[in-house]
Amino acid sequence: MSDTPEKTTEEQKPRKRNTEAKAAAVVGTVAVLAVLVVIGMNAGWLTASPRENDNGSVEQPPPVDAVPPEIVSLTSSAAQVSPAGTAALKCEVEHPSPGDLIYTWSPMGGVIHGEGSEVQWIAPDNEGLFRIVLTVDDGLGNTDEGSLTVRVRVNRPPEILAMESRIAADSWILPGASVVVWCKADDPDGDALTYRWAATEGELFGQGDSVVWVAPDAVGTYWVTVFVSDPHGEESRRAIPITVSAARPPEIDGFLLRPVGHSMLMAHGDGWRVFIERPCTIEAFVDDDALEYTYEWSADRGTLTPDGPNAVWQPPPTKGDVTIVLKVSDAHGNTASASVYVYVTDCALCFG
Repeated sequence: MSDTPEKTTEEQKPRKRNTEAKAAAVVGTVAVLAVLVVIGMNAGWLTASPRENDNGSVEQPPPVDAVPPEIVSLTSSAAQVSPAGTAALKCEVEHPSPGDLIYTWSPMGGVIHGEGSEVQWIAPDNEGLFRIVLTVDDGLGNTDEGSLTVRVRVNRPPEILAMESRIAADSWILPGASVVVWCKADDPDGDALTYRWAATEGELFGQGDSVVWVAPDAVGTYWVTVFVSDPHGEESRRAIPITVSAARPPEIDGFLLRPVGHSMLMAHGDGWRVFIERPCTIEAFVDDDALEYTYEWSADRGTLTPDGPNAVWQPPPTKGDVTIVLKVSDAHGNTASASVYVYVTDCALCFG
């Protein structure tokens, strides 16, 4: 017989009541949570989809793999290039996973170098308008397509037909004086032209095809240069000397060129045109060549053989611009400079 007293029914009842209370509390907590979940879902707190729009329709957000790539920009570094020239192509795309995109460039001519969103296009040798198509694929069958066009054309440089300073008949100015310098230019392709001016000394004011040059205080010969460019990178340059003197210097009235043993020399604009390696004589008209003058000839290309106010010039074997300069000084040190512009060409048909 055990000495432990048996528990009575009255002692077991409190335990039963405690268990029932705990169960009721758990059930109540679960019910409250369930109500909150329902309220949160109805209010849109616990989920972003489906979502009701302002018009009452339900918007379902697409899964990531259903979002197609979108080309937002497709650009070329140049709208026009020369045959066999290069243009940089760039594409900007919106997509949740841009690193997974596949870019396929398909030019209607020329060659693509590189891969991805930025490539180089090498133009074909022939002229024309070429379309380049880009397809962007996310690898899941979703694509977007865009295209652009680039013109291929031989771009000819601008041609400066004339350039001079509006100086009085004496062809010199005093220190600190000002003079208008202008040029006339044309583009054989009809492109818009841009003008840029520079001077070895003094100050320049204005823009476009004419400017005002203010001479420095020191006497001497100074150069004013104009650079004429088109939108596609071609540029032509001309320069003229201007004499700054405190007293009247010698006056150079101009130049006359004559061919030597050929007919491939002609006046063109305010200058001359000559075939490559075809020599010519140059005669300078000085106001009084009987006075004791010193003559200094120079040319940036070709070979000069000077003889006082005259010279023989051998053009270079390659085409391009040439400026021939004559500097004349009197016995008092007063100096005047003038130049003649010659374009050396390899076009035999240009002389008729």
